Amino acid sequence: MNRTASFGDQRTTEKSQIQRFKCITRYYGRLHDDLRRKGLLPYRLTQLGAWASSRPHHVYYFLRRVNLSRYRLFMDLGSGDGIVACLGGLFTRSVGIEIDADLCGTAAKASRDLGMEGTVSFICADYRNQNIWRGDCLYLYPEIPVTHLELLLKGWSGTVLIYGSHFPPETLLPFFRLKCGRETMTAYAVGNGAPPGTDTIADDV
Repeated sequence: MNRTASFGDQRTTEKSQIQRFKCITRYYGRLHDDLRRKGLLPYRLTQLGAWASSRPHHVYYFLRRVNLSRYRLFMDLGSGDGIVACLGGLFTRSVGIEIDADLCGTAAKASRDLGMEGTVSFICADYRNQNIWRGDCLYLYPEIPVTHLELLLKGWSGTVLIYGSHFPPETLLPFFRLKCGRETMTAYAVGNGAPPGTDTIADDV
């Protein structure tokens, strides 16, 4: 293989990904600006708790650092307006599960408008009743303890990404902690889900 050509292809792919990331940020920036003009915020209560839109630059940084492209299926549990699932779709197949019908509709429209419907899809449902075992990388921004998720994942192997440090799982093994500004995300191994070379936890600060 021509190593120079391979490196050039990699740079082209990275440049394309960054351009698509900028498209996602602009799209959601306009969406949230429209809400603010109506006197609203990108925040609402749902049947499972509260949703607030994530910061795309932080999430994108985290997903790049965990090398999300090595996973087959990324699932955002409680995907809100879809911004994290769309960012996940820059790296791999991505599915967002959201119980709020309006938010799920907004997310599905975003996927279509951004031309990502081939890699990003949404399910309007309670993720606790869905077959989340299909994914090998699960993402959650919890506002309550995640004991229910830990019980759901008994017998499953994969990686769980938990945004924030306020509700760490009690039974899962952390192998990578990331920090970007004041935001944090921790990767947890379930079953045989830790990538090679992650026998001990690494901190990226």
